Amino acid sequence: MKRRTLRGQFVEGEVKRLIVDDGRLNHGYKVVSFIVAGDPDSSANDVFCTLSLDYDAPLTWNWGDNRQIGWASTTVFNASGLEAPFVALDPDHVVIMDLYIQGQQSGAGGNAVINYMIELEPLELSNDQAILSLIKERSQDDLR
Repeated sequence: MKRRTLRGQFVEGEVKRLIVDDGRLNHGYKVVSFIVAGDPDSSANDVFCTLSLDYDAPLTWNWGDNRQIGWASTTVFNASGLEAPFVALDPDHVVIMDLYIQGQQSGAGGNAVINYMIELEPLELSNDQAILSLIKERSQDDLR
């Protein structure tokens, strides 16, 4: 299957919806790449972002929260030069419903633009796989 790339920008502090549920529960995506970056011309270029399956998932990294499936950060320039980005993706996730990104850029005052690029691989799921993926999307303490 052909991979799909989502890329663009969002303003820190906002939660951006990237994929909207198409109603087909046997059709999903796996995130295979997640890259974020701030503005390299800004003195405030430390960026951290969270990729999640729920609009209400917190920005703060919590690897125990099943709604969060990806975490990325980068420092474009620091005292020693270019720093490699950090990325962690839950290897056992499937996006069936919606996908959200949110982030923060240190020292930017709440209005910085954050760049992102996400590569997705389409998946066809059996009924059992779809049900298990939907259950996993929910956080253990979610009461909805």
